[in-house]
Amino acid sequence: MAYNDRNGRLRSGSERTGSSSRQYNHSSRPPITPQGSYHGPRGTRQRGGGLKGPGRGGPGYPVRARSINFQGGRNRILGVDRRLLILGALAVVLVVLLVVGISSCVRGCSPSQGSGETNPVDARVASGVSEELTTQFATELDRSERLAQIAANASSYSDQALLELALEVPEAIDFVASYPEAEKTAQPYDEAVTQGSAPQLWCWDARWGAVDYAGHPLAVSGSGPTAVSMAYMGLTGRNDRSPADIAQAVTDAGLASGDAAMSGDYLTSGSAELGLTCETYTSNGDNLSQMLDSGAYLLIQAKAGTLTSMEHWVLLVTENEDGTVVVYDPTSPDVSAHPWAPATLASTCDTLYVLRAADAGTEGDAAE
Repeated sequence: MAYNDRNGRLRSGSERTGSSSRQYNHSSRPPITPQGSYHGPRGTRQRGGGLKGPGRGGPGYPVRARSINFQGGRNRILGVDRRLLILGALAVVLVVLLVVGISSCVRGCSPSQGSGETNPVDARVASGVSEELTTQFATELDRSERLAQIAANASSYSDQALLELALEVPEAIDFVASYPEAEKTAQPYDEAVTQGSAPQLWCWDARWGAVDYAGHPLAVSGSGPTAVSMAYMGLTGRNDRSPADIAQAVTDAGLASGDAAMSGDYLTSGSAELGLTCETYTSNGDNLSQMLDSGAYLLIQAKAGTLTSMEHWVLLVTENEDGTVVVYDPTSPDVSAHPWAPATLASTCDTLYVLRAADAGTEGDAAE
């Protein structure tokens, strides 16, 4: 078989045959590319350093097959969000720990804590505070705790007036707080009394405040019976007619009525049963002062919006040297805390009910 050398000549020893002889087919060679490739023993190779695929040999960076992960970007974004959330949570925890640490330091560095001493009167108040101030603080702290108790158990009160009493009269808070569990019966008044000196009584006293009167607890409806009881004790020197006893007598007489929950008719009709007398006078400053000077006690039915927001009964006890009047208001420690001008008191009502002991007689020439 003849074949051509690289220059296309027949090698020696070979002979050219006819047209049917087999020759090297130049058309089977790969075409020369414009980039100047050449044909060598191992095939076609581009001159210069190009990228080579695997198995191509020669210099160059091997091309590797890589899959495209379209989810990777989304996961990285979510990954960043999670990291930010974790960092944010850690920051919040650090802030909380810092605040707690500062608070603990402040408490730990206070003189009372540092010394380990406690107030001997009330441990809720810092040591070193005087006994008087400690007592005042303790009273207010007790009120707050009891008010919180009342608020938490507000549904246990069938009469909303009791809740209003606790809010308006701090002195009544303890009674209101204990009312849901209290016995709704009366206890006697067992303190000593002196004739000529009426005791100061309150409607919400635990000994009678929970007793039902005129459709409500006596604590919020019993100004009339309580005022009469004070007058009775002061005029007779006896303690056997408590507000609950008077309330029962008013109820039995059918006179537990009106905005003040006691009709004035009970004073004029029921006083004899108590060993008292009752006279009525037109309310004015002169009559009021003259009756007090005579040693009598006066009951007045103060109108709503005068002494307090509600219509209720008040006992006028005596007149001071300066002409002012001592008032015992069974519903209000504030009203009872200071003296009043006679004209001011007279303007709150229409009638003065003047009570005396039955054997004391009548003094004064006041006009009826």
